[in-house]
Amino acid sequence: MDLQNKNIVITGTTGGIGRELVGLLDGEGATLILIARSEDELRNQAKDLKSECQYFACDFTNQKKVEVLARQISKKFKTIDILINAAGVGIYKDLEEETLEEWNNSMNINVTSQFILIKNLIKNLQKPKSSLVLSIGSGAGVIPMAGRSIYCVSKFAVRGLTLSLAEEYKRSSVDFCLITLGSTLTSFGPKSYDQKKTEMEKGKKAYFTPDWVAGKLLEIIKDEDRRVEYTLFPSHYASEWQKHS
Repeated sequence: MDLQNKNIVITGTTGGIGRELVGLLDGEGATLILIARSEDELRNQAKDLKSECQYFACDFTNQKKVEVLARQISKKFKTIDILINAAGVGIYKDLEEETLEEWNNSMNINVTSQFILIKNLIKNLQKPKSSLVLSIGSGAGVIPMAGRSIYCVSKFAVRGLTLSLAEEYKRSSVDFCLITLGSTLTSFGPKSYDQKKTEMEKGKKAYFTPDWVAGKLLEIIKDEDRRVEYTLFPSHYASEWQKHS
């Protein structure tokens, strides 16, 4: 897929993977519609881009705000070529420490926001001859993990949503693609970037770098013969993945 002048909506653009992916898409000459929580960060991000872009700040914990945003984008951009769901939050706690607010916020950010955006933009996505909805999932959407029940539930849901919609729209012009992604060297989750980097340097754990992940995502986006699901796991995930695949 040639990305020149394609309208690409991407959420979570100020995060580690999102930021790297925006830079690559900018280099492809795409028209970018950036979505993140912080307007200040979005403004600064947009200043560094060469291609045309617009940005929208939105709190994904608030369903009504996401619905307003989705309708706004649908009205403003009659044709959308790609929607990339990269926003996410990770709650890593034991059951007795988890709160209902954390549950609701996690579901809204990780799952409900995707549902709202896809539902409101699907007609826009059906207008091009070929379009794509790409969602970044997680190994936690396949592998049950102690102390991560909320996160796992949300990522199992993302996987179910994406794969089900791939079936529903397989005879349309819209492709759905899920990236089941393992550990990446960002500040996402309970460990800081520095803690993860130290683990990797000591050989205790393997992490993908955000630029590598973004490069792989760009390859998949541009591949017109792409699969419905890609599994990208560092080496330490291999045995667990085999148990549950």
